[in-house]
Amino acid sequence: MSDSQRRKSLMAAHSVALHVQVVAPVPPTSVMVTCHTFKPDEPSVDVNFHQDPDGVQRLAEALGVEATTRRHTKTSPQLYTAATAEVAGIAVEIWTLTDGTGVSA
Repeated sequence: MSDSQRRKSLMAAHSVALHVQVVAPVPPTSVMVTCHTFKPDEPSVDVNFHQDPDGVQRLAEALGVEATTRRHTKTSPQLYTAATAEVAGIAVEIWTLTDGTGVSA
């Protein structure tokens, strides 16, 4: 893929990132756009809500997808809440980690 085609993919992902921030009921902590050289036609958007599973849930609902919560690892007390959406053909990963002490998931 040429540089101009990769740039087009990257700009499309930035447009999706902006859209996600506009429709998010609460502002995310960070939004990152990635377009790897080894997958130039598969850009992605990573949306993090710092210790805010409600933010993940609400954005997932706004994008018409379901969020799930599970232990981050088998031995970790942290909970991982995440959702995956596709917006304009671009993957959007929405997630947070929270302290799960005293919570079962």
